[in-house]
Amino acid sequence: MALHHDPARHVFTWLCNRNNIPGTNIADAASAMQAHVKRIRTLYRQPVGRQIPYDDAYFRAAYLIAYFPYYIEPVYHAMKAARLPDGFFSRDSLKVALFGGGPCPELLGLAAFLKERAPRLARVEATVFDRQPAWRMVQQELVSEMLPEYCSPKTTFTLDSRPCDVVECLQRPCTCGVADMDLIIAQNFLTEIYTDRERAVQTFERLITGSRCRYLVFVENNFHMVREMMDDFAARLHDKRLTTTRATAAYVCSSPGFTLPEVLRQHLFTGEDGLIAKSCVKFHHLVLEIAR
Repeated sequence: MALHHDPARHVFTWLCNRNNIPGTNIADAASAMQAHVKRIRTLYRQPVGRQIPYDDAYFRAAYLIAYFPYYIEPVYHAMKAARLPDGFFSRDSLKVALFGGGPCPELLGLAAFLKERAPRLARVEATVFDRQPAWRMVQQELVSEMLPEYCSPKTTFTLDSRPCDVVECLQRPCTCGVADMDLIIAQNFLTEIYTDRERAVQTFERLITGSRCRYLVFVENNFHMVREMMDDFAARLHDKRLTTTRATAAYVCSSPGFTLPEVLRQHLFTGEDGLIAKSCVKFHHLVLEIAR
């Protein structure tokens, strides 16, 4: 079943309203974003090991337009493919952590999945662990506005934010709440910590042994080196009997379940280099069941 939604329109409208841009000027606003979208596309061609300037407001706006809408669906597809048991959803509430979540589009994908899989789930308590506090406004305003479009009317979502460096926190007894999570979603998180793979593995070993988490969900963009890291990571955790199976990452290429607003097609994604609208989303996903 495909996910049908309209996130690009919602994001662009929110950005225009947030910056007091009247309806008569939205075409100019879209055109003005061209340089910023080109810049972010250039940086993201090879982001592994790179410092990404999320503290720049124009960069964040370009990210919301060029990437946020496309990063909703991968978690939805990954969760559907995982075929988690019914018992995992037989609860009143689900505690979820989003590692490196930023504006957390993955929460919307999770909400859409739960709407189908567990529509009577009463409550989802989500916490974003991200070092960049500037995303908090997006989390509390934009994501909160969009959630009703994705979630079951019977499910209440709460969204908290912690400016933690998860890798650093887990080097010592952590009091930020990670240990209490039922589900951890890390989207494009391994790409960020790729340069120190040994430390990354140790981080998740500590997390598994010191928490009640049942499932780890990894979603990563289509970089071969990160795919290899995911498989190596899964094998090492299984060899230490921390996970139930020796899982491997799966590859997906899916067409977005939405169309771009015409104003973005005509004035932003004009077909030039760096300004080509995405026709497919390519990603790897891996779901690990923790041995309990």
